[in-house]
Amino acid sequence: MRYVTYVLTPQQGYFDPGEALLRECGVTLRTIQDIDFLTDGTFVTRREIRGDRGDIISALEHPDSKVFDYLLSDVDGNTILQMHYQPSEQTTTLFEIHRRHAVLLDYPMEYTGPENARLRVSQIGCESELQSLVAETRDAVDLEIERLGRYDPSDGQPLTDLTERQREVLSIAIEAGYYQEPREVTYQDIAERLGCSAGTVGQHLRRIESQLMSTVITGGTSATGHNSTSETGSNAEPRPPSGR
Repeated sequence: MRYVTYVLTPQQGYFDPGEALLRECGVTLRTIQDIDFLTDGTFVTRREIRGDRGDIISALEHPDSKVFDYLLSDVDGNTILQMHYQPSEQTTTLFEIHRRHAVLLDYPMEYTGPENARLRVSQIGCESELQSLVAETRDAVDLEIERLGRYDPSDGQPLTDLTERQREVLSIAIEAGYYQEPREVTYQDIAERLGCSAGTVGQHLRRIESQLMSTVITGGTSATGHNSTSETGSNAEPRPPSGR
């Protein structure tokens, strides 16, 4: 397995109008902790943000925000925003690219750069899939690779973010070749080994993939730390080829 960490710079200075409105109101975007891409093309996201609650509400309820619904909560002194919204064409394109590849998205994604307008993303997968994903993404948005290397998490650490059943499902999926390219098994193949339905397998894997995927495979730490051999600097491999 390999990992790549890169920074995306949106074309217009923001990925979605709601982000721009939040920043204009003095709100700081910190991380994206989870994203659900719904069948109607809308998104549900959970983000960590900082700012005055009144300013946050003002931005979210602006008619140009394209936010349908939202929930604000305080968790350990941090403001968590969950919102259902209509993503921009640019954001939709980026996630369609991600879904076409057998890679794992490592949460949280981190806002960075001037005004926290850029987004740092880590992906885990086989080398050919990561190269293809990077090339396609570069056709849609400016992308700068920060790190890439072998993903080699330490064995023996507890999978604290997963239930016992989720660990079992993921272990069998990896062993059977679900995350190979091309995929070697289907939900039904995995379900037969687990003694459950294909729908149940799909539900488990979708939930697993929405968590920190760097800890899921063998119990390592976050992919931003990677517990892996970094290949930046003088020992770095060539960057995956640009699609441009």
